[in-house]
Amino acid sequence: MMATTAAAANLPCLPQTWKANNPKGRHKVITWERRSKSPSLTACYCSLSETSPLFRAAKHTIDTYIKSGMVIGLGSGQASAMAIKYLGHQIRAGAFKHILGIPTSVVSASEAAKAGIPLGELGNSSQIDFAFDDVDIIEERTLISVIGCQRLQGEESIIQEKLVLSMVDQIVFMVTENQYKRGLEGSIPVVIESLNWLETAEEIDDLFLGDAEVWRRPSIGHADPLGGDFPLVTSEGHNILDVIFTSPIASLVEVAESLEKVNGVVEHGVVSKFPCKAICF
Repeated sequence: MMATTAAAANLPCLPQTWKANNPKGRHKVITWERRSKSPSLTACYCSLSETSPLFRAAKHTIDTYIKSGMVIGLGSGQASAMAIKYLGHQIRAGAFKHILGIPTSVVSASEAAKAGIPLGELGNSSQIDFAFDDVDIIEERTLISVIGCQRLQGEESIIQEKLVLSMVDQIVFMVTENQYKRGLEGSIPVVIESLNWLETAEEIDDLFLGDAEVWRRPSIGHADPLGGDFPLVTSEGHNILDVIFTSPIASLVEVAESLEKVNGVVEHGVVSKFPCKAICF
């Protein structure tokens, strides 16, 4: 049966060597890139007066990677909202022309509309030139990440977010140092069919017996294994399970592959199959 308690742990972030030798008055920008299985690492510095690490990541991303004429995937989350706002400001200032945004969620679409960014439909764009996005956690070296742990609500969609990312030539994930971790613990969200959801949950629970607990996410109120009186229903009509790991996750890839074999699983929050860069402040 599904367990009824959960545990969490704070894990180490970047190696100390990456924090040293920061020139006075400058902010460190660390960029990791995954082209295939082996990410490459570089570090650079930029002069920025803003104190928010996420805003620095957002500004650096827009200034470095956006070019006029691009179709851009607009991510979801705090850093993405800042990037969308800054991108809109730059468009109004004339820095970019003929930009088209493809939102990953209703929230990012709303942010883009307020920022004055022209929006296109996902189905009408066969290829997206560039995308930026938030992740909840990203694995050191592999750059495999997890989305949807914290920010996902009924109006946001793991399905839409990963669909946009699957169509992108180049992806940047904006993270802070405490999101970049070597040994991962925490939760992985799983989108499941609402019909017979308990059978799906029990099968997932059996997959990770002794290592994780499985709870259905509520829309309001306190969480419990069954999702309370008001379980979350996504815009597609699905439920969300949180697979809460109580011991270190040996391999996110293996977790994703196991979940994909379970009947009733529609999607999950592990992002591993797309070439990407991680911008860390």
